Amino acid sequence: MSRLFPALAPIHVAIPSIILFFTAFIAALIFNGFYLQYYSLAQLALFSWLLLALLHGYHRHHTIVITPLTIAVGLFLGFLGFSLIYHPVPYLGVMNLWWVGVFALIVAIYLLLPEADTSWRWNFTLLLLVVLGLALWGAAEQLIYGIAPDASFYNKNSLAALINLALFPLAAIYLAGDNKPIRYVSGPALLLFAFVLGIIASRGALLAFALGIAVLGLLLWHPAGRRRLAALTGWLAGGFVLSTLYIQLIGGSGRDIFSRMATLGDPETSGNPRFALWQPAWEMLQTQPFSGIGLGAFFLKLPASSSLEDKSAGYYVHNDYLQIATETGLPGLFFLLLVIGVLIWQFLRLVRRYRAKGVSDNTEPLQPASNGSTTISLSAYFEAVGLFSALLAFGLHSAFTYNFYVLPLMIVAGLYLARLDRLFARHSASSTWRFTWKPHFHPLSFYLVSFAIVLMAAGYFVTLALADHYHQKGNALAATGRLQQAHFAYERAQQLSPYMDNHFYADADLLLRSVAVLPEASPKRGDLLDYAADKLDTAAELNPYQAYTPYLQGRLQELRGAEPGRAISNYRQALQNNPRFLPARLALARAYQGQKQPEQAFAILQAGLDYPYHSLSRELLDYVQLTAEIATQTGHDDLATQLQQRLEQFRQAYAQQSTQQPRRPSQRY
Repeated sequence: MSRLFPALAPIHVAIPSIILFFTAFIAALIFNGFYLQYYSLAQLALFSWLLLALLHGYHRHHTIVITPLTIAVGLFLGFLGFSLIYHPVPYLGVMNLWWVGVFALIVAIYLLLPEADTSWRWNFTLLLLVVLGLALWGAAEQLIYGIAPDASFYNKNSLAALINLALFPLAAIYLAGDNKPIRYVSGPALLLFAFVLGIIASRGALLAFALGIAVLGLLLWHPAGRRRLAALTGWLAGGFVLSTLYIQLIGGSGRDIFSRMATLGDPETSGNPRFALWQPAWEMLQTQPFSGIGLGAFFLKLPASSSLEDKSAGYYVHNDYLQIATETGLPGLFFLLLVIGVLIWQFLRLVRRYRAKGVSDNTEPLQPASNGSTTISLSAYFEAVGLFSALLAFGLHSAFTYNFYVLPLMIVAGLYLARLDRLFARHSASSTWRFTWKPHFHPLSFYLVSFAIVLMAAGYFVTLALADHYHQKGNALAATGRLQQAHFAYERAQQLSPYMDNHFYADADLLLRSVAVLPEASPKRGDLLDYAADKLDTAAELNPYQAYTPYLQGRLQELRGAEPGRAISNYRQALQNNPRFLPARLALARAYQGQKQPEQAFAILQAGLDYPYHSLSRELLDYVQLTAEIATQTGHDDLATQLQQRLEQFRQAYAQQSTQQPRRPSQRY
């Protein structure tokens, strides 16, 4: 077949790579931080791609070209892996290792993959089409539904980051393209990207765009020519002008890009929401500057140290560099900055080689120069500038948001990083090291080791997905009152994933609910309580930061009829872990009520009033009602009146919320 159709042979070989990459990317878009089955599917696809690269590279005698960037990326991933040794919540560290470090996995795949050029061309083309579809989705959300343009993402800033990643390579293609059909298609696409960026109006994304477009224009000023740059400016400016006109038309005063950027003149006001997160993160870093609090553990540690001004959901620092430093310590930040520094150095080497060695106008495989390097084709230079501008914008934007913790964004960043690295490897032979598998490994041993490595990873991700499936099944069964079946589902999740605390405390909660409905004289009560106690002890060992576990331990003490001080101690521990955890605050206040200490109960309830709560729930209604009742009992009549008024407002809003239609699938979160 390859002899009959030689032009199609590289495509035929690259098809599995294309399928696996897009399986990973689409699964990552659906995962979006919530659905572990899709997280596992994305990682399984990437590790399958890694196995394909290993086996195909060995069979084809592929020469592995190692660059300084490859080494820096490997050091960063290696340090993240090493930090798991002392991670306080190991399962969380492992998940975030392949969440934050997924870009390193893609760099490794492209390092090992033969026919990487063909795979890259198809992956990038299809990626642009997907991003174009997401941009249209976001535009439709704003224009038709009048809601935030976030497409499949949890936050519209993530869509803005993805558009920036796609925009700059496409702009480079537009500037380089002598092919008129390509320019006719890419121009409107750039207009759409700019329009969606304008209606999102993220200040961080707009600053990142400004930096990226400045670098792109500066480096491509001479090779592209003024006419093409003027045409590119027209498409982008047109998109921003249209977004501004649209926002003015719908009466969105203060939401257009000019008004949003003007707020940067008052950093204290514009940055206050982030400052409320940066301050506790900085304090955590000062407390553990070298070990960090554990990769991915910020959202568990934040509630215990967050300020009353923090109105965020509390998952991320909104500064990826500070979050990496906080979670992995200063060594982790060092290795991350090393990757960035080496990337800039390699790119500048490419720019100098382009300017010093001249340009090859063809796009065929290039011939070595006298020092073993090659001259750079004009198309390769444009491509490198577009990719670097995108990564530079991505890096700047990450200083104001959480791009490093959004899986599809890191997959795209890894793809770009890998492509830039391969361009450097091709054109800078003097700064690389070459290696081939076959002289050093017997075929059988190589295949066995390759399969063993990938199957170990696959086993982890398959069991993670199955455990999450059974956990969700247990939740659904428990919600319908089928407690015994729910218990069996939770136990299956514990067997599959014995290192995750949520399966254990969910099962313990179920057991405590079962005990609560049993008669006092039932002999089963003691056995169930002992069983629940064992599960809670396991959960506490697996995750010492969780608030739900000590809360359930307090409930357990009450059901056992233990001395009240023990339950009170557990509830206080839960509130120390998370002061906004209303079930523990309610339980602690009721425990003091039972001890005839209404002033203590009121103090506990009053201490929670100043915290912002992010959802209107039954617990919040119960909390406001109980606080109003105890305020009346303790003589705080003015506060009780205010709380009763607030309670009526909450009840009306809660009733309206309960009757509303479910949110569209793009906004399940």
